Parts: sequence; C-alpha cells; structure tokens
Amino acid sequence: MKKDILLLLILIVFGTMVKARELHDPGKIPLRVLYVGYDPQKPMPAKLVWYMPSEKRYAEFYKTRMPAFKSFLEKNFATVKTVDGRDYDSKMSDDVDVTIFDAYPVKLPADFNRPAILLAAVAPDIGIPIGLKFDWYCQCLENDALNIKTNHEIFNTPNKVNLTMVTRPTPGGFFNGFQGAKTPKTMPMWRVITEGLDESKPYLIGMVAHGEGFADSPDAEVISGGVCLKNAEAVALGRHGNYFMWGFAGSPEYMTNEANQVFVNTICYIKKFDHKSPIVKKVQQATREEVDEKIYRANEDLYRKSLIARKAGNEHLRKMQDSIRAKKAAGVDIGRGNEMFLKMPFTDAVESYGDYLKQWQGDDLFAKFGTDTKQYIKYYRDNYEYFHPSGFQSVELDEDAQKLDISNRSTDMLEKCIGMLEKDENDQLAHRLLERYTTEKFSTAKEWKTWYDKNKAKLFYTESGGFKFMVNTYDQPATKTKASASITQPKETGGPTQTDPVSVTASLQYAKDKKHADIIVEAQILKGWHIYAYLPANSPYIQTETLLELPKGAKSDNAGWDSTAGIPYPGLDEVFVYEDKVTFRVTVDMANVKKGSTIKCGLYYQTCNDKKCLQPQRKLLVLKS
Repeated sequence: MKKDILLLLILIVFGTMVKARELHDPGKIPLRVLYVGYDPQKPMPAKLVWYMPSEKRYAEFYKTRMPAFKSFLEKNFATVKTVDGRDYDSKMSDDVDVTIFDAYPVKLPADFNRPAILLAAVAPDIGIPIGLKFDWYCQCLENDALNIKTNHEIFNTPNKVNLTMVTRPTPGGFFNGFQGAKTPKTMPMWRVITEGLDESKPYLIGMVAHGEGFADSPDAEVISGGVCLKNAEAVALGRHGNYFMWGFAGSPEYMTNEANQVFVNTICYIKKFDHKSPIVKKVQQATREEVDEKIYRANEDLYRKSLIARKAGNEHLRKMQDSIRAKKAAGVDIGRGNEMFLKMPFTDAVESYGDYLKQWQGDDLFAKFGTDTKQYIKYYRDNYEYFHPSGFQSVELDEDAQKLDISNRSTDMLEKCIGMLEKDENDQLAHRLLERYTTEKFSTAKEWKTWYDKNKAKLFYTESGGFKFMVNTYDQPATKTKASASITQPKETGGPTQTDPVSVTASLQYAKDKKHADIIVEAQILKGWHIYAYLPANSPYIQTETLLELPKGAKSDNAGWDSTAGIPYPGLDEVFVYEDKVTFRVTVDMANVKKGSTIKCGLYYQTCNDKKCLQPQRKLLVLKS
C-alpha cells in the first residue's frame, strides 16, 4: 500500500515537473492558445468563411491552413490546441488563455469575455450579432497595412519588430468622398501578406471594418488600416474589448516574417484584456461624418465628372463585349459569367443635376434649396453640432438640440438641461434631450444632478454607440454593464430602406399557351446604393447571381436570364453596377409541371454605396406554379 502511494506521489511530481517545463520552456511563451478553424480530416463545408475571386484554391487551403497555424503556434507558445469550428463550444475557451477564430459558423454568447482574435471575415460574422465594432465594411483588404501606429505594443513586445516600410501610391478609393482632399498621393506601407490580388495566383482576401466612430469609446482602438477599395479610415487591425480584429486573411506560411512576429505579439497583447468585455455596443453606422460627406457632394463639378465617367464606361463596355464575342466566334469557351455579360444591355441615360442633389441631400432639403449648393453647405455648417441618428445609416437635424444652441456632444448640453429641470423651465424638452443623449432615465432634477455630479469625470461621448454620453467603467473590474441604448429603426415597408437598401420580389407570368412561363425577379435599390452587374476576375466584390430551383418536369431556357442594363462605375475599370431597379427574366417550359408545384428563385448580391458595403445577402423567394 505504501509503495503504491509512493509511486503515485512520484508520478504526480513528475507530471508537475513536465507541465512546469512545458509552461516555462525558454523558447516558448507560456500561454495556452486554442485555434478554431477547419479540420482537414472533416469534409469541406459548402460555405467557407474565406473569399477569393477564384474558387480553385479553396481545397488547397482547406488542407493546409489548420496544420500551418498549429505548427506556427506550437513553435511560439507552450500549449496549443486545435478544434474544428463545427465542434467548438465557448466553454472550451475557459481552458486556454487566448482563442483564435478562423471558421464559419461560430456563434459566441453575448457575455463571452475571454481574449479572442478574429481573423478576416470571422470578425463581422462573430462581431455583428453581439454588437462589436467589427462590422462588414468591405471584404477587399489586400497585402499591405498603412496608417500604422508603429509605437503600439503589438509591434514592440515581446518581439521588437522593425517594420519594413515602403512608400507606394495611395489606393484610388481613398480619394472618394470628403476625406480624399486631405489624402496624400503616396503612403508608407508595410507588407503583411506575400500573395494577393496583384499576384498571378489568387489568394484569400481580408476584411476591413468602418473606421468612423471605431475609436470613440475607451474600450476600442484602431491600430492599422490597410490597402483596400474603401477609404483611409477603414480598420484592418483593431481591438474592441476582449476581441482583436486581424483583418488580413493570410495563414502563417503566407505572412511575411515580420507579420508572423507581430501576430505572436498580438496574441500576447489581447491576453491583457481577459474578462474585459466591451462596454459599448455598435448600434449606429452613420456618424457626424455623414454631414461632411453631404457638404462635399453638394458640388456641380462632381456631378459633371460622373457624367464623363458614365460615357467613358459605356464605351469601354462596348469594347469589352466586342472582344468577348470575337473569342466566342473563334470557338473559345467564354464561361457562364461572360455569357451573361454579353446579354447585358447598356444605357446612356443619365440623371439630372436636380436628381443628383435629391439623392445626396434628400427631397425635403431639395424642396428648400433646389440647386443652390451654397445654401446646402450653409445649412450643414450652421447646424453641424445638432445632428443625430435618423436610422442606422443616416443622420438628421435634431431641432430640440438646436433650440439650446449647444453642441449635442458637449457635456454643457447635459448641464443646461439639468439646470432647466431645476428651474422648471421647459421640462419636457430637457427630459427628451437627457434621455436621448444618455442611457439613463430619471424622473427628477435631483436624480439627474446626482448622477451627473458622480460621473462627470468619467463621461465619454460615442456616436457609434448611438450618439450617447456613457460612463467609462472600462478601468473597473469586469461586471455586467449597461450597453448603449438601441436606436429605433425605421419599419420595413416592403420596399428598400436605410436598414436594408435592396428589396427583392418575384412573379410568375404564363404565356398564352399556358405551357411556358416567365420567372421575373426584381430588385428595388435605394437611391445612392448599387449591386454589382459585372466584375473583372480579380475583383473582391460580389457579382449579382440569379438563384433558381425548379420543380420536377420544368426546363429553363438555355439562353439564360435577361437583365436590365448595367451602369459603369466611376473610377473602377470594367466594373458595372445596377441602380434604382433591375429586372431579371428567364423563360421556363412548364408543360410537364404538376399544378401547385414550388419554384424557388431570387438573388445573391452585395450592396454598396460610394462609402460602404454591406454583408452579401441571399434572398430566395417561393412561387407556386
């Protein structure tokens, strides 16, 4: 018996020594890391979180990505575990220091507070449902980082990384919008990924989040932007609470040596935010910068330039179609996408300057100011400090705040309203503004005064959190905090809205012979937004696809779908978009279809405007024969 106990003690001591050696290996960082990805031993899912213009390398990456991460992490950290995303449970993260998410779908509970790194498109997939600032701006991040905070910890410890910076031409998209006027022609850039859109072999494309309002709360920080098709504010590397967004899509063997070192540093850095959940939820995409954009767009020269671009784009479209027709005539297989492109008509119709202003300024202001752009600019500048949300993606003048003549992002407004309550001056107005611009609801002036005096030093203002003053509790021990109040969204009316700028409908129209029918899919697109009609092979955007599931006995026309004319998109060669309304039509032989059978049809598309893109959507509608 004593021998057994002695043997047991020896085994325990030995095991402890082995564990201690593992955790304190001088060549490894003593952290436990869990990688959540795709196990190549499992069948490849139909939908991957990755994206690239060509699908031919998905199978290759599926086999090599998890092993590459595992090998890399094991070289740098004491303990490394891997799990397929389909088998992941959030409780697994309780047994490690940092979790790296690289798979779809993974859903985390709203109170998840363990250190996490979200790779590329995983960031919005996980972030949007729980209110993180990692929204879907554009899946268009390429190889390089820019606007880098080089003094940040992730570039300096535990690895001191001397970033190789190369000055390159500024991406063209950075000059779109009001920010473009102050954007330099060249920028210092740091190479993160060794392959990308500019290479002969297609590689995975990264993700950027909106920069507007990203850093307006003490729980969030922007560390780097990146080369992308949006603006210089787009976030490629950033943190929100216990989550870190690493927007670049490369696995370790496709990262530069410097990027691999920074990635190791990032794992160590996010560990510091264990149990430090975000205190702000993103409930507002449009910030006061929308007003800056409206001022910028009130310009007839911009309108004229758009007309010139439209004409040049249509001429380019003609040449492209002629070239593809010539290849087809020579017997070349041009592919389904080009077949559709040949059927796409074009239009030289253009909107008037008045319609252009209505699109950017709205019908109400156009009724006041017409085409007098000076009046628009004066209106916006005079009222700049009084704008607030009118929906998730728009702002409007707050006439209540305007009456006080105090900025709605100044604590002076709160003090003024509390003073009004104490003097019984316009109590209703004061209560409305206090409740509109804070997350509190008190009944009396005394309650408001007590709250304000207690928290004044810790108040911060967040526009991404809903144009609110909130109390900074981020330096306190982790507790359940009050999230930003939600914004009332406009109700859906069946047509496009600011919340969902594209509405899709479908109908079935029988021919006189009752044996053939046209399936018609229509998309109504909100003014200022577009979906993509045609994209070149290396584009990171999503080209609109028609969806069709026919019942037994039905046969679709071999000629395929007809569509409305695409419009050339200014500044991007070979890119054509649909605006306002687009109709897709295909003829189907229904002679052998049982009455009452189900037809499914719809669209897969991505919606963008000149400043932002939304997450791609798949809308499938049901028709009865």
